[in-house]
Amino acid sequence: MENKEKYQAIFNETLSKIAEENNKLTKMNILVSGKSGVGKSTLINSTFGDELTETGVGKPITDKINLIAKEGYPIQIYDTVGLELKSINFDVRSIAKSIAKNDIKKLIKRTHSTEEIDDDIHIAWYAISGNSARIEDAEINLINWIAKQNIPVIIVLTKCFDKTEAKKLRQEIFNIVPEIVDVIITLAKSSDSSNSFGVDDLIHKTFDILPESIAKAFVHSQSVSIDLKKSEALKIVNASMAANFGIGFSPIGTDAPLMMASQTAMIAKITSIFGVEIEKNQIETVIASMLGVYASMITGKTIAGGLTKILPGLGTIGGGLISGGVGMVITGALGRAYIELMSLVITGKVNLSSISSSELTNVLVSLLPNYLPKFPNSSEV
Repeated sequence: MENKEKYQAIFNETLSKIAEENNKLTKMNILVSGKSGVGKSTLINSTFGDELTETGVGKPITDKINLIAKEGYPIQIYDTVGLELKSINFDVRSIAKSIAKNDIKKLIKRTHSTEEIDDDIHIAWYAISGNSARIEDAEINLINWIAKQNIPVIIVLTKCFDKTEAKKLRQEIFNIVPEIVDVIITLAKSSDSSNSFGVDDLIHKTFDILPESIAKAFVHSQSVSIDLKKSEALKIVNASMAANFGIGFSPIGTDAPLMMASQTAMIAKITSIFGVEIEKNQIETVIASMLGVYASMITGKTIAGGLTKILPGLGTIGGGLISGGVGMVITGALGRAYIELMSLVITGKVNLSSISSSELTNVLVSLLPNYLPKFPNSSEV
């Protein structure tokens, strides 16, 4: 009964920690700009999923800029709607005069006038059609001005059906706009003749230049690079392994609640990194299954009985003892298995709405041996 109450407390605490991790994410603001028809909406949907644009609230900032935001979602996108640079007097000699007239400049001036990092424009994606023969002077002037406001600018070449021509344009842009971070060649949406590409490169380049606090929100929100989510989640697992190293040399029944308390923090952080919503994906089932894994270990029904075969040289597990080293190994294996599970969830290969906690426990148990080390004196692996 005592352990049951402890597990219930851990269950509730985990749910609370997941919400806490999500609430700690710093707001990230992205300016997505470019001329009409270059594919800005397709780029946004490809990066963050259709859900943001379909369920998010579009708030007009000006008649040319729309703020796409969703409650509880750490990414806000300033989308320039139908930007037509030719209608703006925007040559080098009139930049100072145009600041008050240009919607983008007014937005940047306003957001950077506060001391709150949540208000800043953290990065700008400027979209140019890869089919364009050249970049226009008005675009060059605008991009240069944005870069001079200490906003990293990545130029995104969209609709790049002809990679050879896109590479030529990319080099031309580098030559005439050296202040930019990079030029990424993309085809955000597959066609009958070409598969999509390049958005993953945009994700990684953006992540590389963001400060750590902002990068967490970006990793959480982007839906393209599973590898990026995995690599960030693995850092959490490694930290949790170190924390669990000292938990050992006592009966498993005593260790398990203490170890599981450490695991809940790891689970919450990983869940947040993958952006799995508690209500939508019934994360309660996941937590219950994790508790099921530990219950199986304690009773010897699954893991405890088999660990002596997998890890024969790391402690008397069969006799009810577990060393700190084994605790660390199990933490690492369970964390990696959970990362794999989250990958299956966000790619739609596991439906948390229809799977039971016992079935999910079996999935996790089956994944564990893949992440447990093999030792020279192990007769079975």
